[in-house]
Amino acid sequence: MKKIALLFLLITTISFAQKKKKSWSDDFVAKEKPIILFEEIKPFVTEGKYMITYAAGDFNGDKQIDAVLILGNLDEVSKYKSDEVKSKRNVLILKRNDTGKLEKILENEDIVYCYSCNSPQGSPLTSIVFKGNTFSVEHEAGKANRWTRIITFEYDREKELWWLIKDASSIYNIMNNKGVQSEVKTQDDFGFIYFEYYDAFSDDLTKQSKK
Repeated sequence: MKKIALLFLLITTISFAQKKKKSWSDDFVAKEKPIILFEEIKPFVTEGKYMITYAAGDFNGDKQIDAVLILGNLDEVSKYKSDEVKSKRNVLILKRNDTGKLEKILENEDIVYCYSCNSPQGSPLTSIVFKGNTFSVEHEAGKANRWTRIITFEYDREKELWWLIKDASSIYNIMNNKGVQSEVKTQDDFGFIYFEYYDAFSDDLTKQSKK
C-alpha cells in the first residue's frame, strides 16, 4: 500500500513539473534581493539631488547586477511649501558595462509623481520593483480614500530597448472593498512607447508612441 502511495505521489509531482511553463527570465531572477553599494550609485547623484530609492537586478541576462535609480531635488519640500513650481523626479536606468562599472543608459523625469503631488500626506512614491527583465514604479496615497498607480517597463533583449508595457491605476476606499475602480492600459491601448519618451502626465499616451 505504501509503494502505491509513493508511486502516485511521484507521478503527480512529475505531471505538475511538466505543466509548469518556464520563462527565460526565471534564470535571472535573484533568489535574494541584490544590493549595490552607495559608492557605485553616488556618481549619478548630481549636485542639488539626492537618492530617493533604487532597485537592482539583472535585466539583460548577462549575470551582472544593473540598477534603476530615482533622484529628487534637495529643495523639493521647501519649493512645495512655498507654492513654487513642483520639482520633477528623475528615473535613471544604470547598466553595468564590460569593465564592471555602472553607466547611465536612459533617463526620464516624467514618470514619478513629485513630492506631495496628489498626496497631501507626503510622497506618493512607494517603491521600485525589479523582476527579471521588467521593473515597476509604484505609487499609493490617501487616507480612507486611496489611489494607486503602477507603471511597468520591459527590456527587449534583442532590440536592447526599454518599452512601456503596463500603466495600471485604481481608486478605492479602505472601508469599502466593493467600491474599487481600476483601469489597466497595455500596449494594445497605447502601442509601443520607449521608456525615454513616456510621460505619465500626458492625457493621451498614444501621442507618445514610437513605431
